[in-house]
Formats: sequence, structure tokens, C-alpha cells
Amino acid sequence: MRPIVSEQNPLRYPLNELFGTRAHVRLLRVMANEVDGPLTTSDVAKRAGLTVPGAQKALERLLRSGFISRVGGGRKHQYEIRCSDKLMQITLELFQVENERYEQLLTTIKKEIIHLKPHPHAAWIQTFPKEIGEPLTLGLLHETRHLTNCVRQLRTKLNQVENVFNLTIELEGYTKAEFSDLQFHGVTLLYGVMPSSGLTTRQQMKSPLTRMEKDRRLLALSRKLAKAIEKDTSLLRRAKNHIYRLLNEDQGTANRDLAEWRDILDMYSIQRLSRFITSTSERADRLRQSNPFFAILNSDERARLANGLEDENDT
Repeated sequence: MRPIVSEQNPLRYPLNELFGTRAHVRLLRVMANEVDGPLTTSDVAKRAGLTVPGAQKALERLLRSGFISRVGGGRKHQYEIRCSDKLMQITLELFQVENERYEQLLTTIKKEIIHLKPHPHAAWIQTFPKEIGEPLTLGLLHETRHLTNCVRQLRTKLNQVENVFNLTIELEGYTKAEFSDLQFHGVTLLYGVMPSSGLTTRQQMKSPLTRMEKDRRLLALSRKLAKAIEKDTSLLRRAKNHIYRLLNEDQGTANRDLAEWRDILDMYSIQRLSRFITSTSERADRLRQSNPFFAILNSDERARLANGLEDENDT
């Protein structure tokens, strides 16, 4: 990188300091979008994908610049965004728009997949671009006799999506025979259900779960989810945003359950919400099938939730 020719003072140009490094952006994004309340250095480093020393260095610089503040004392210092700062208020909005743009992209792609005839077995994001200009790669699983035509349909539909989002989208089609030879871990599912692979003989011989068994396991997940919400209240905000977006897009017959969830998330306290999602009442059982919290968890959060459950893959 060539050296800067002339210096700019941080009072006149504070955004140079605010967004000066990727570490700064990652830390601010975590503090703006993923949590409510202060974070320790180790917590923010883990969430932002940084080393603890790297996160500490970036936090100290943002602290000196006045964009974040430190709370607590001793060896348990925590950091939070200074929401009273006008630039930080706009920065929070910027990260929100960034998140909404990504969600809009996924929603647009999902709509195009749903309209395919006949419907595929599954569709997913296979690889994300690592650099600006690299393609987003989608995977599509279909019957052999329908695969070529389905890929052609979706390829045509994605042309407009590429233009709107200024993005290159590659598409890979698979049959079940091809899929069994591939390894897909941590992919982002867009439609359908990913077939299980690498099952042991014992697992293959097991009969499908009954409705009662599925309900029991979903309730077990909900109990662990309730504890997660109590520890991280930002999950509530993310679930609300998810519900509002779905209602704005009009989900047809699903709107009634979504509207019920909207009212629950708006009116219930954290404690009351925890009791509801772990209840065995008729209403709780019905709405558990469309619980918005399961939709907004990232892969790490899902893994922590499923950890320790018997046959979690079936769940």
C-alpha cells in the first residue's frame, strides 16, 4: 500500500479513525448489531473473529477516539458504544442498513427458488465471496430428470438479482448421487432440507421420528433457547426484526402466526417470554413450529443450542 501523501486531522475527519481498519469495523458491527449492553475484550474478540490482543488494541484506539466507552473496573473491563455521540448514532443506522441489505438479498433469492417448478429438494449458499468481485455460489439439489431445466430456470431469474445487488452469482446443480460424495458443513440453507450424509448403519436403520418425538425434541431445544435469550437479550431484537421483515413481505397464510409472534415479542418481558416458549400449552405448542428465534441464530449459536441433545441431526 502506498503511503498517504498528506495528513488529515482527526477532528475534521473523524471517520478516518472510526473506520480506519477492518478490526474497527468488525468490533463496531458486533457491538451495534449482535449484543445489547457492554462486552469484555474476549467476548467481542470471539464474536468479531479477532485475536484477543488484536481486539484489545483496536478497542483501546476506539476508546481514545471517544467512539466507545469503558465500564466496570478491575480486570473485567467491558466496552460499549457511546450512543450519545451523533456520529455513532448514524453508524448504528449504517450497520442496520448493511444487515437489512443482506437479508433482502437472501429473501430475494429465496423467492426465486420457491417459484421454481418442480420444486427442488434443497437450495443453499455453498460459498460466500472472500473479496469484493468474487462470486456468491449457490447449490441446488434436484432429481436427475429435472436438474438441468431447474438450473436453467433459476439462472435466468438470478440475472435480475445480480443487476440489483451488483453481484455475480454462480449456480451448481447436484443430484442425490452426486451429493452423497460431497461434504457440506456450515452451509446457509435457503430452501428445503439438506439430506443426511455419512450416517452410521445404526442411524440408517432407525425408523423416522414420530410427531410426538419431534415435539419432545423441539421442546428440549426451546428450553435451551430460553436460557440463551436470558443471557443474550440481543436475540430478542434480532427476532423482532425478522418478524417485521416477514410481515412486510406478506407470507400469505403464515401471516397469522407471524402476527401472534410479533405481539408476543413486543409485549412480553424476557422472563414471561422464556416461560411461554417452554410451555406445553396448546398455543405454545402451535407457535413453537414457527419460532422466529430458530431462524435468526447463526451457525455457532445453533451448534451451542444443539450440543448435548440426543441425535441432534434429527432435531
